[in-house]
Amino acid sequence: MIRQGGDAFLFMPDISIQKQELRQSLSQKRKALSEQQRQDYSAQIQQYSFDYLNNNGVQQLLLYKALAVEVNTDTLLLSKDYDVYVPRMLSNTDMQWVKVDSDTQWKEADFGVLEPEDGQVWQPSSLCTVLLCPLLGFDSHGHRLGMGKGYFDRWLAQYGQGIDVVGLAFSCQALPKVPVEPHDVPLSTIITEQGIISCRTT
Repeated sequence: MIRQGGDAFLFMPDISIQKQELRQSLSQKRKALSEQQRQDYSAQIQQYSFDYLNNNGVQQLLLYKALAVEVNTDTLLLSKDYDVYVPRMLSNTDMQWVKVDSDTQWKEADFGVLEPEDGQVWQPSSLCTVLLCPLLGFDSHGHRLGMGKGYFDRWLAQYGQGIDVVGLAFSCQALPKVPVEPHDVPLSTIITEQGIISCRTT
């Protein structure tokens, strides 16, 4: 977008371009972590996550199966303290959550993501539910920068009422401010290897 300022014309980057540039930068930062750092940080993040879930009386956990560069979630996935559900893509725009346990059979889907082959599909209920989601970037207000596919935001717009949405990330993924669009769903909390961050919403 071009806006006139005085005698000069100023270029105002489209928000989608801003987000794409941030994604590239943050992807490089995350990839720069060593394998040992990812393992150590992920272990700390999962322990903080257990603390958060137990302190909030969670009964259902909606959780992603991590890619190699993301915060690992394997210990959380095997927890018997909650009913654990993992996303399965239905189309280029839609997904559902499927219950998993130690006997779950996994298959590789798009982008190398592992999805459960079968299982009970999550349905809205009155049970205390937390969604732990991956992200590329975040700020102190709980604004999340994802991969740009929009799966989580679309699903939350339809089913997210009453669900506590928490982001898992390495501290190197923090930003001063994430560009926000009207459809973006803010997070209540961010959990990194440095601790639990309660997000300011104003």
